[in-house]
Amino acid sequence: MCFMFESTREDLKHVVVDGLSRSGLEFLVKECSSLESAFAARRLDAMAAIDGLNDGGLDSSGVARTKAKASARKAKQSAKTAKKLVSMPKTRKKLADGEISEEHADAAADAAEKVEDAAKADDALSGDADRLPVDMFSKKARQWAEKNRPEGDGECAQMRQRRARHLRKFTSIDDGSFGLTGTTDVESGRQLWSMIEEEADRLWRGDGGRDARTADTRTCGQRLLDALVSLVSRGAGRMPGTAGKPAPHPKYQGVVLISLERYLDGPAAGARAEMIGTGPLPQTVLDRVMCDAAIAPMIVNRDGQPLWMGQETRTATPAQWRALITRDQGCVVCGSDPSRCEAHHIVFWRHGGNTDITNLALLCTEHHHMLHDHDLELVVTAGVSELRPRAGPAKQAWAA
Repeated sequence: MCFMFESTREDLKHVVVDGLSRSGLEFLVKECSSLESAFAARRLDAMAAIDGLNDGGLDSSGVARTKAKASARKAKQSAKTAKKLVSMPKTRKKLADGEISEEHADAAADAAEKVEDAAKADDALSGDADRLPVDMFSKKARQWAEKNRPEGDGECAQMRQRRARHLRKFTSIDDGSFGLTGTTDVESGRQLWSMIEEEADRLWRGDGGRDARTADTRTCGQRLLDALVSLVSRGAGRMPGTAGKPAPHPKYQGVVLISLERYLDGPAAGARAEMIGTGPLPQTVLDRVMCDAAIAPMIVNRDGQPLWMGQETRTATPAQWRALITRDQGCVVCGSDPSRCEAHHIVFWRHGGNTDITNLALLCTEHHHMLHDHDLELVVTAGVSELRPRAGPAKQAWAA
């Protein structure tokens, strides 16, 4: 089996792209996509088989995360699709034959889950999958699923919308800008939007309303975003100069890393101040965020080594949390945001490990549970962190 995959990889390396005509390039794109689909079908077959083992090992989602380095979202979606395709032979065959993409299969599996009848979804959707691009097929699959949801469960559209509500953040790969995306039910959405519009109108009037003529007047979209930030900040009691609620836990704060030279000598020192996970901050922005309880400054020396607590306490202090965020910037295994992480003792506390910064690392909740549930240990090799089966109590702490 290994030889077969190595042979395929080697054959692909010898496919020459330079010099091909447009028709040749288009053919190559089509055939490579067909191969991807065929490989995806076998991968999903393997994932379904893993979930059928019941041997106490990692489930297929965990294997996809650790072995294939898939994102959490992709791993969970693949596990769901793999499970549904077992009862969807028509969709499964088209994927294996390279006639549809894995995204088509994902959309069909999602529809099958909603109607709670994989065979019915297979019969209804497989005929359209190979003739529609993914975005159009996904829309058709969603519409079909909405019309064919099982009746009698007493769940109306409003309840379904409430159950499906979510909010996610993302970071632009182009410039690192921060974004939010989400959905909720009509009632909650209307309430939220009404508050945002009202606050945006207040900001508009503060900008001068219709009489505003300055070049830096906010656009409508900018006012709406500023209105949302204003509402949330006031509600959390974190506006500058606002007394009341305490600052959040460090893992929910933004952390600004400031070198000792910059702290003592200011911008003239030439050292940068930067927001962890975002990049350098200009002095004007730095001056403003230093007054915000949701933003915490972290001053480090040239070596960047903060606190040691020994075994006097098991829980990382807020200062240590800021140091961990500064150093690790998220889960050391998958990169998840610090807000989803926990402070892990590399040498277990019960084995004598100290609550020192050199013995702590950030692990997301998923990988932290995975480590303890499956008796794994965190190993760092050439700067790359991974979870491996434990040979015995860990002997070395984190190499900062």
